Amino acid sequence: MKKFFTDNWIVLIIGVALAASTLLAFHNNNIIQQNIAQQKETVLVTQRTQQILSSVMHGLDLGVRGFALTKDENMLRPFNEAVTTSPGIFAQLDSLLKKQEYADAGKLDEVKKEVDNYIAFSKQMVETARIDSMRTFVAMLSEDRGYGVWKKYDEISKPLLAFEDELNQKAISNYNAAMRSNLGLQISIVILALPILVLFVKRVRKEREARHALLLEVEENNRNYVFNSGEKDDSSAQAINDASIRNVRMASEFIKSMTNGNYDVNWDGLNEKNSDLNANTLAGNLLQMREQLKKLKQEDDKRNWMNEGLASFSELVRNNQHDNTLLADKCVSYLVKYLNAQQGSLFVLEGEEGETYLELKACFAFDKKKWMEKRVDIGNGLVGQAFLEGDTIQLKDIPLGYTTITSGLGDATPRHLVIVPLKYDITTVAILEMASFGDFEEHHILFLKKAGEFLASAILNSQTTFKMKNLLEQAHINEEQMRQREEEMRQNMEELQATQEELVRKEREMQKRMAGEVSSK
Repeated sequence: MKKFFTDNWIVLIIGVALAASTLLAFHNNNIIQQNIAQQKETVLVTQRTQQILSSVMHGLDLGVRGFALTKDENMLRPFNEAVTTSPGIFAQLDSLLKKQEYADAGKLDEVKKEVDNYIAFSKQMVETARIDSMRTFVAMLSEDRGYGVWKKYDEISKPLLAFEDELNQKAISNYNAAMRSNLGLQISIVILALPILVLFVKRVRKEREARHALLLEVEENNRNYVFNSGEKDDSSAQAINDASIRNVRMASEFIKSMTNGNYDVNWDGLNEKNSDLNANTLAGNLLQMREQLKKLKQEDDKRNWMNEGLASFSELVRNNQHDNTLLADKCVSYLVKYLNAQQGSLFVLEGEEGETYLELKACFAFDKKKWMEKRVDIGNGLVGQAFLEGDTIQLKDIPLGYTTITSGLGDATPRHLVIVPLKYDITTVAILEMASFGDFEEHHILFLKKAGEFLASAILNSQTTFKMKNLLEQAHINEEQMRQREEEMRQNMEELQATQEELVRKEREMQKRMAGEVSSK
């Protein structure tokens, strides 16, 4: 609280002075308004009092005399107006005098009574003149009853007008006093305000300098922490404020764009010339974050690309693993198209141990299958070397004539060649050769290796199945041959047994014959 009074004492003093002057001015204005109203009332009372004679009495006399002389009804107009306005004049006077608390206000009724009587008498004079009884009219006129009314009026009007004049003078005096008070108040305010105004101006100037220093600090902070254009900017308050708002708006729009997946958004004004100045500013950090998010997005896209491709490839392998030739054609065709390559070849390990070689099983180029026959010995050429070493080979400077891609436009040498061993566990079962006019990126080669694992497994399973089928067929043949041999042996044994039995029978017959011959002798 003490600090508040210390920091704002000038404002408090000015506030108190203004409040006091406002109250006093309001009071003086009330006095002025009251006295102006009082002056108007005194003037109105004076006017209405004088109208009793000037409007009512004179109107009555003027109308009566004019009508009596001319017998013209139009001459009664002043008379009729006097009769009509008289009640209103007395009613207004009565109200004003009571408001002014005039002590002899009740005497006004006496004047009113005299005037009413005179009005009634004047009406009689009009009727007398209307019947043209001028003798009677002159006699009534000679009574001069208006004089009696005037005497009563004069008796009351003099003190009343004196009272009104006194009220008017008093109102004028009070009005002048209030005006002098206002003038003195204004002079006092000016005298009091001058030194305070000087102090206030100094304080305002000091605050303006402090505010300017603060704005310069804001500008410096904007350059150090938000965005530094590297150029000399306008140091006015409006320019600094506009720059701050513009930077905040740009940061908001930048973040909103990245939230919506737009990683190509740029910070307006940030370029190579001032990039070093914004290495640690908000603008620079947002650009770094944009690059990181863009990198993550690219990695996600590559990962999704690989996952989708591997899922489709594994389905392709599973649906065609029953036929090695069809499997090779489908897989090479799919890989060439999915990688936007121009040519692909698949070499599969064939032969027995000691006599193994790589045989071209499928070749695909420019959306067409190529019918080619090719045999590669282990260790010969890039394909044989890749099989022997079990490592991927990449060539970007392909020797002229190593391979050519044939299209409707003629022959062309590819720009990038990649040779990938297809392994199952640690066993290499095939070689995949891909050629393209473009570059194979790291995730492309990783995709080929993972896809190669599926294909290698399918090829190995197919080869194992083929070998097992051959073994089973050979076993079946051997079994059939054994069965035939057993049948032949059985037949031979039966023939041998029959022969033996025939020999025994013949021997017995011979013995019987010999015995008979002996007996006969």
